[in-house]
Amino acid sequence: MQSPGSAPGEGGAGMRWTDADGIHIDVRGLPAPEPLVAILELVGSIRDATAVIVHHDRDPQMLYPELAELGWSAEPIAGAPGEVRLRLVRAD
Repeated sequence: MQSPGSAPGEGGAGMRWTDADGIHIDVRGLPAPEPLVAILELVGSIRDATAVIVHHDRDPQMLYPELAELGWSAEPIAGAPGEVRLRLVRAD
């Protein structure tokens, strides 16, 4: 687990940490297609109902069909100014 104080994008795969609302991944500042790849790798590794909170620079349009194929959905949630924050959950 990384702490929220670590720099975004450390290691090229996005910073990750766990909080009460799920696993967070911060992909801001990563060049395409790294955010998409990092998010898909993370959701592919989750075997239970744990939510994923994505911190992104922009609305990741290419992510939504990929999530749907994996049985996940995304909903926008409140984030910091200039940030797109999404809550990803396994679809029922």
